Amino acid sequence: MKPRTIFAVAAAACLALATWTAFAAARTNLESKMMINKSTPVLHVKSVEPSLKFWTERFGFKKTVEVPEGDHLGFIALEKGAVEVMYQTYSGMKADPANPLAQAVEQGPSFLFMEVSDINAVAESLKGAEIIQPIHDTFYGSKEIVVKEPGGHFVIFSQMPQR
Repeated sequence: MKPRTIFAVAAAACLALATWTAFAAARTNLESKMMINKSTPVLHVKSVEPSLKFWTERFGFKKTVEVPEGDHLGFIALEKGAVEVMYQTYSGMKADPANPLAQAVEQGPSFLFMEVSDINAVAESLKGAEIIQPIHDTFYGSKEIVVKEPGGHFVIFSQMPQR
C-alpha cells in the first residue's frame, strides 16, 4: 500500500473513532441528564378515602403523605416497597383555574399494570371488590385479573410467566 493511501486510511479511521467517541460521550451525557429515577401515577378521584382503604386494607400499603382539603383528604401518597401510588381529588386539581391540567383531569380513568408474584393471593385480596375480568390467561403467557378500584380506575394485576 502506498504511504499516501495508508495515511488516508489512518486519517479516516481516526475521524471515525473521534466521531464515535463524541457521539458516545454526548449520549452518555444526555442519558445522565435525562435519568428517570422513579415513576409514580397520580390518580384523580372524587374522594380519596375509598381508594386509601382499598390499597391499605387489601394490599398493606402505607400512607406516606396526606394533604387535607377542608373536612376530607385532598391528596395522599401510598407506598409498599418500591411501588407508590398517589391520589388527588378532582376539586384539588381544579383549585387553580390557571393550572393547564385542570380541564384534563376528568377525561377518563387510568389503567395501572402491576406485576405480581402470586395471582391467586391477589384474587383472594380482591374478594368483594369490583372485578372486571376474573383470572384469565393472556396471549403473552401471563395470568391476569382486572379490578376497578373505588376511584374508578382500572388495575390489571399480572403474574408473568416463569422464564
